[in-house]
Formats: sequence, C-alpha cells, structure tokens
Amino acid sequence: MLKKTHAIATFTPVFILTSNPELSLYAVLFGLISDLDYIVGLKHRTVTHSFLFMSLVSISVAYFNPTLGVIAFYGIGMHILLDMLTKSGVQFYWPMKKRVRLAKFSFDSVVANYVLIAGCVVALWVTKGDSILDHIVGGLKL
Repeated sequence: MLKKTHAIATFTPVFILTSNPELSLYAVLFGLISDLDYIVGLKHRTVTHSFLFMSLVSISVAYFNPTLGVIAFYGIGMHILLDMLTKSGVQFYWPMKKRVRLAKFSFDSVVANYVLIAGCVVALWVTKGDSILDHIVGGLKL
C-alpha cells in the first residue's frame, strides 16, 4: 500500500472511536515504524512486519505509557494488515519464512488504494468527528 493509504487507513478508526487527533497521529507514526526496514537495510516486510516486532515495540511503549502501548500495537498492526493485502504479503510469523497474504493487490494498485482512501474519507465525513465511543458510553447512562 502507498504511504498515504497507510496513513489515512490507520488514522480514521482511531479518530472515529476517540475524536482524538493526537492519538490518531500517534497511531500513524507507530505504523510508519514498520517501514524502518528500508532505512536500516533489512529485507522489506520481514522482521518489522511480524507479530514479534509488533509485540515487542508495543510492550516497550506500554511500560512507559499504557495508552500509547495500545496505540503502538494498533498502528503497527494496521500497517501490517494493509501490507497483507498486497501480492508480496508479509512474514508475520518471522523468523519463519512463510509470507501471509489476505489478497493479491499490487502495492500501488489505484483501485485498492483509492477505494480504501475514499472509504476512510466517507467514514470521517459521516461521523463528523464525533466519537462513537462517546455515543455508546453516553447511551449507557453510567
């Protein structure tokens, strides 16, 4: 998937659930960590796209800030999930070599990327920045 698709597809669910742009941006930033493999010279979509990596980063972050630990798990997880939609897949169970694919889109597929982006824009427009969790909790009259 393209970077902009990763960003909006990661941002949208957090924002819809919380109406918190700061948490939503943290999710996007944690999602970008998965592509550090490019910078440090690792093979793409291997260790940094694995359950082990996602768990270790999230637990490390949660030690200092539990909320951000959850956001880290989500951000990295969403990045990995989106990359599972591509032909290349990811080595989710690294160090095992088997790649996991949920679909076979090209990473730069206009259809896949823009359908996801359009869906996110519509979801943000429909909710108009209202937190779904606020509506649910408010409806419970706790």
